[in-house]
Amino acid sequence: MDNLRQEKVQRFEEFVDKRLKPDLVHAIAQRDKVFEQQKIFADLGKNIENLEKNSVTSLRTLVNLGSEVYLQAEVPDTQHIFVDVGFGFHVEFTWSEALNYIEKREEKIARLACELTLHKFQIHRKGI
Repeated sequence: MDNLRQEKVQRFEEFVDKRLKPDLVHAIAQRDKVFEQQKIFADLGKNIENLEKNSVTSLRTLVNLGSEVYLQAEVPDTQHIFVDVGFGFHVEFTWSEALNYIEKREEKIARLACELTLHKFQIHRKGI
């Protein structure tokens, strides 16, 4: 009887190590990506609101080209901006259109974050 119990415990531990722990790591990584997207859109919304509040019509900025290489850029007209909408596509928006899009995108991202958090919790509970 004791051997049978030890065998079941060993199989359960193997299941936790080989299945549940990797699933939990994957779910956490997915959720972290969603939180990063959430931060990006929140920052973009704040930047647009600052441009509006300060009536900025043109600006000079640094653009990261990658590998921490920056290029100085001049934006002669800030009334229209391009927003990454996914899959490598960028859409030109006015400030109000962009803020509207960001609001809807943030709602979708928040729902996805909740779903991933619940999924993570369910995976974690299976391991208990």
